[in-house]
This record gives sequence, structure tokens and C-alpha cells, in this order.
Amino acid sequence: MQIVFLCGGLGTRLKSVADDKPKSLILINGKPFLDHIIESIIPYSPSKFHFCVGYKSSSYFEYFNTLNSNIEYSFSIENEKNLLGTGGAIKNALPFLEKNFIVQYGDTLLNLNYKKLLQSHMQAKKQMTMSILPQEKTDEKPNVYFDKDKMQVLYNKDNPPKNSNFIDYGAMVFQRKIFENINEQKFDLSKIQQKTTHDGNANSFLVYNPYIEIGTPEALNKAKKLLI
Repeated sequence: MQIVFLCGGLGTRLKSVADDKPKSLILINGKPFLDHIIESIIPYSPSKFHFCVGYKSSSYFEYFNTLNSNIEYSFSIENEKNLLGTGGAIKNALPFLEKNFIVQYGDTLLNLNYKKLLQSHMQAKKQMTMSILPQEKTDEKPNVYFDKDKMQVLYNKDNPPKNSNFIDYGAMVFQRKIFENINEQKFDLSKIQQKTTHDGNANSFLVYNPYIEIGTPEALNKAKKLLI
């Protein structure tokens, strides 16, 4: 089971509190936020980690040396003056990626069963599996419509489907071949999510647990209270 972490963003909203660190490496109660994320995944026996880094990528090299030696890891680097977007970052990482792989963001600690997520993806035989959270479990504006009877999921980041009732939880599983067939080098991952859901090539994985993210100073302060 390979997990791909998207860690290349600028973290603009956190610059005032980040102590010159990229978001994923901000210390929370004495250790990098990425440590908290990885510790939450270890119980599901991942075999490989891949890190897509860009902004302040050099900050990650020392961190990589602290990783669990039982887990193989790799990383790909973007030019921080010409970032490729979340989709472009994955395309840039293709030489390191398995036939099917899980993607999540480096600024969010999720609470789901990674093994079951991957199993659901493999059983569905779809190009993508999206984890989704019911609207009533979050304060965020819903951006996913999920039809429980038809088991159909529709997603649009910028123009959410009518009657949206779920949000994109932040963990996805992809077939590698999706990115091999894209000619663009710079694009947002939401483009792939939108196309695969509207083409009927997406599977959904329901989650009911809240997540912890550090995208804003307010969220960071909340994370510090929750992660001990």
C-alpha cells in the first residue's frame, strides 16, 4: 500500500505563524505535523510513502532521514518558482508510483481505515475512489453529491453539484494510468476528480469521522489542542 503525500503548497495563510517551515513540518506539541499524520497511518501497514515537495523542499531532506526504516520512501521535487499544482505534482511523481496508490494532503490528518479504502478501490475497479464525509459531520460547504441508491458520486470544486450532501474528505485512490494519459504538466487534482466522477469512473468510500487540518492559523491552534 503506497501513500502519496502532497506537500508542495505555499502555505500562504500560515506564513505569519509557520516559523519559516513548510506547512507539513510545522511543529505541533514538539513534533512535525507530518509525524502525527504518519503515526495515524502506521497501524494500517503501509509499504511505501512518496512525498511530492516543492515550496521549501530542502526542509524535508533532514526529515526524510527520520522516517521509519521499515517503510520504503521516495520523493519528487517541483521548482518552487514554478509549482505544478496538485495534479501536476502527481504526474511529476509517476516514475515512483505504483499501479494503484492513495493520495492525501500533507496538511490534513484523516481518520479512516486505509486498508478498507484501498480494498474498496480494488473491488470497484474504477479509475478513482474518493473518500467522502456527510454534510452533517462538518461545517464545510458540501461539494459532492452522493446518490446512495445508485452509488453514484459527482464532484465539482468550483461549482458544486446541485443538492450536494457530502464533502471531499481528502483521501483518494487512483489508477496510475489516469495521469499517464494527461499531456498537461501543470493542473489541479480537482480536474481529475471532476472528470472521473462525471464520466462514471469513480467509486466512493464513506467516512464518518472528523479530520484535523492546519490550513489556517485558527485551524493550527485547534490542532495543537487536539494533538497531545
